[in-house]
Amino acid sequence: MLQVMDIDFSYRKTKILSKISFELDYGQSVCLLGKNGVGKSTLFKCLLNIVQPTSGVIKINGQALQRYSRSELSKLVSYIPQKQKGHIGFTVFEMVLMGTTSRLKHFRQPGKAEYDLVEAALAELNIIHLKQKLFSELSGGEQQLVIIARSVAQQSKIIIMDEPCANLDYGNQIVVLEMIRALSEKGYLIIQATHDPNHVLQYGDQVLILREGRLLIQGTPNEVLTSQRLEEIYQVPVVIRELGSDRQRVCLPQKSENN
Repeated sequence: MLQVMDIDFSYRKTKILSKISFELDYGQSVCLLGKNGVGKSTLFKCLLNIVQPTSGVIKINGQALQRYSRSELSKLVSYIPQKQKGHIGFTVFEMVLMGTTSRLKHFRQPGKAEYDLVEAALAELNIIHLKQKLFSELSGGEQQLVIIARSVAQQSKIIIMDEPCANLDYGNQIVVLEMIRALSEKGYLIIQATHDPNHVLQYGDQVLILREGRLLIQGTPNEVLTSQRLEEIYQVPVVIRELGSDRQRVCLPQKSENN
């Protein structure tokens, strides 16, 4: 379980986060929603122990983050940034192998155990056929699956993703979101920042909405995402509609009376 209890964070004299509290359990796909600049990246840095809250406590499995060593924490939490840089020349296998380094003691080289973890992660993501290809030559969607496989090989059950579908075409977005859903069903806690309410409605178990550094609300997408609340967040008129025989909820821009 991930517990965030009354955390504040200030940079110099500017308060970025204020009284953030929530609890999340394993086996969930969680979406973090909010405009740019509301504190999503800072919250992620706190969860990763890159920065420490000014006040409050973050716990994983009942223990405060600060009590874990860097190596111990890397076995619990992994991070997938929005953009991947500096990986020209590495194969897919080598990229995923990087996720096993937290298991290694100083001066130890990866061995059979680490190679087996890579093979298992590639198989779990259904991309084992890519293992000898160069990472830089893959499509954006394939690259994102490789980075997710690296987190799986890291054996961390909490995976934090910063807009994993940014810059992906529609088809690759669906592939990545379906994989996130599959991993959450296998017991992973996936926390992703997104700007697309439809991703939340279709693939989220829980949604957290940040506004001006505060947690506005937490709950299921059906409970939390309303036309009024989304208009309040983004300052544009939207409507939530139910489509098809399964009454799937989607978020659409509201047409003006002039159209």
